Amino acid sequence: MRNMKDVGLIVLAGLISLSGCARMERLKTHPLGACVTFNEASLEPVKSRDHTTRGWKIDHTSFNDPRSILKHVVTHAPARAVVYPTERYYYYTFPLASRVISGNIRFVDADQGSISIGYFDAHNTADMKTLVFQDGKDGVRIETDPTGHEIRLTIDDITRTFILDQSAFTQPSFDLLPGEQFISGVRDESGYHLSLMYWPKDRAFYYVLNPDMPLPERLIRGESEPLEVWFGEKSRFCFVYLPRFSRHILVGVHAREIMNNTWFDGPFDQVPPNLPIRSILEQAYPYVIDAGGIDEHGNFLKMEGQRVAISPYRDYTSGPQLEADLQRLINRDDPTPGTWTNAVYESKKNWAPPAEVGNITGHQSDVSIAWPPNHWGSSSRTWPRDHRAATSTTWPPSHSALTSKRDAHPG
Repeated sequence: MRNMKDVGLIVLAGLISLSGCARMERLKTHPLGACVTFNEASLEPVKSRDHTTRGWKIDHTSFNDPRSILKHVVTHAPARAVVYPTERYYYYTFPLASRVISGNIRFVDADQGSISIGYFDAHNTADMKTLVFQDGKDGVRIETDPTGHEIRLTIDDITRTFILDQSAFTQPSFDLLPGEQFISGVRDESGYHLSLMYWPKDRAFYYVLNPDMPLPERLIRGESEPLEVWFGEKSRFCFVYLPRFSRHILVGVHAREIMNNTWFDGPFDQVPPNLPIRSILEQAYPYVIDAGGIDEHGNFLKMEGQRVAISPYRDYTSGPQLEADLQRLINRDDPTPGTWTNAVYESKKNWAPPAEVGNITGHQSDVSIAWPPNHWGSSSRTWPRDHRAATSTTWPPSHSALTSKRDAHPG
């Protein structure tokens, strides 16, 4: 995977909540109605079929009626649609009158007879709707095949089959380093195939590019020397290539993509949902115990619909500044994953309850602890200083400035 300046395809969202939502991209309304763009279209080679569907007239689709949104999306989905991201979310976006709808259908619990839909208005992200549908109720049928890899979804008289892509789950060909653990393959909604790894010595997760799978876009070499840094042309994902290990390590995701909740916001929300990883998560992130505990798959017990986010990479705004930071943080003399664990450090790993909360007057961008698992410092800056749970439209009730403390970074 060395000379990747001209490798290529392209791609693009996700939340890590019960009904997480999708990309926020402005689309012009088609004169005859809606055009629905599916994430699956950007993750596949060009086909004879166009996955941007045009020309359907919207008669009964209403933003305030999740069932009508589900029916609209199912109507325009391919007869056999592919759910590529490994957390089993099927993403879509389409214009509806003056709104741009971005959202997903969540298939995590389909084998238990349940799906959910979540979406928001890209022009007003606080305007969000979610709803759970049960098999046999409200005109919805949910059927899974014996393997669990295909889901047949019917609403009224419209039926589509959703295929859960399995390409991410083969262990990659690179050798494990002594003491290193392979957790799972991950296929992000950006199209990247990644391997989620764990290094117990540093209690560090990290994502490694799978060398056996095609790239979803062209990678462009950064300017740093001698460190080899690569940026995704569309996604702006940043990888460091380390010749000693023959690996590309994901080290950066652009802050704008995170704030806008796009298909390039990083793989934190695409870890497969049924991994038995509670013990490793508790070791890596002791705060989850203080936050009320998690189940075997990393779902918070006291924050319904919220899951631990595994986000070992830097949110950056300046490529050159990121490269300068990486030059300082990458230890190329270390023969272990310690080479890069400082570069992918997560501040939430070292949370401890503050001895004294003091007089905190508002929500600060650098004082987060015990926030919901998809909380990012960069997005904090958009909240008002008097932000509290009562004024929040998306955070769970545990979101409170009084539970904040300053944390330190090893770099």
